[in-house]
Amino acid sequence: MIHFTRDYFMSDPKKQLFQIYFAGASLSFGFPFFIVELISLIIGEEFFNEYSVIFGFIYITLHLIGGLFGGALVARRVEKADILRAAATSGLLAYLLHQIIYYLFYGVSVVGDTYTLFALLGGSMVGALYMRQKRIKIIEEENVEEEKEEEDLSS
Repeated sequence: MIHFTRDYFMSDPKKQLFQIYFAGASLSFGFPFFIVELISLIIGEEFFNEYSVIFGFIYITLHLIGGLFGGALVARRVEKADILRAAATSGLLAYLLHQIIYYLFYGVSVVGDTYTLFALLGGSMVGALYMRQKRIKIIEEENVEEEKEEEDLSS
């Protein structure tokens, strides 16, 4: 009989990293899913059929914004060197979640498109790059403050 220990499948750092990726993917997918379902609840499904171009624009924009949020969340938690890899992984995980949830709720007839993939992946990458630039700016400001303090102490 095989006894599975707590660390049999993943070590703690790998498990924590996966949890960070999955949290970013959940936010990247969950935000647009919630808003689209809310719109369909308030306005009704006639909106989707009558104004398909407007709905398509809103749909892709929401996935892009969701990707931005998820990528920024992931970039805050991973090391500086792994930011783009983490954002790409989070974006692909979000697309995988998108496919699974839409298949379960709406059936085989709903197949994800490449626009959704590019919006989630691109949004995650841009959000991660934004957080990286923000992190660099904060570090530079801290360095300037430390230099000022050193000059004041030496004077």
